[in-house]
Amino acid sequence: MNFYVVDKEYVRYLRSFDERVSDIDYENRLKPYIGIILEINELKYYVPISSYKPRYEKLKNDIDFFKIIDPRTNQIYSALNLNNMIPIEDNYVRLLKYDNLREYRIFENEKDFEKFVLLLKKELHIINANEALIRKNAITLYKFKIEKPETSMAKRCCDFRLLEQKCKEYKPN
Repeated sequence: MNFYVVDKEYVRYLRSFDERVSDIDYENRLKPYIGIILEINELKYYVPISSYKPRYEKLKNDIDFFKIIDPRTNQIYSALNLNNMIPIEDNYVRLLKYDNLREYRIFENEKDFEKFVLLLKKELHIINANEALIRKNAITLYKFKIEKPETSMAKRCCDFRLLEQKCKEYKPN
């Protein structure tokens, strides 16, 4: 898996149909996606990566949530909210390259840039070490949402079927 940058207009478009789609429109900050999590109905799904929040300390990994934890220090770097994964066609997503980070985020200095690149590399290493579990959870969650839409877990998820339809209908300005 890799980090990707998703077109902001496309995300805004999806958010207009489902408020559970994660907002990525932060001033001078990048919210990358991890992908490709799964392919369903000829669409590729990507999941947003969320920065560390203190409440993650109390949360447990589940099929809809995966903490990115340093296995040596137990430090939580971030999390994957699989319940917020979205379908994206190839022309609305780009592979994130470390040397292009400055296009998406402002850094105070070179040291901050290097720290951020190091963090991304650590996160990606942990994600890839757990790739099979993350993919399995994404598939399980997708099926759960479709088959049991009235459950509390399903209600925390984006409306995958609606987003698939809207993805196919999307026409950029």
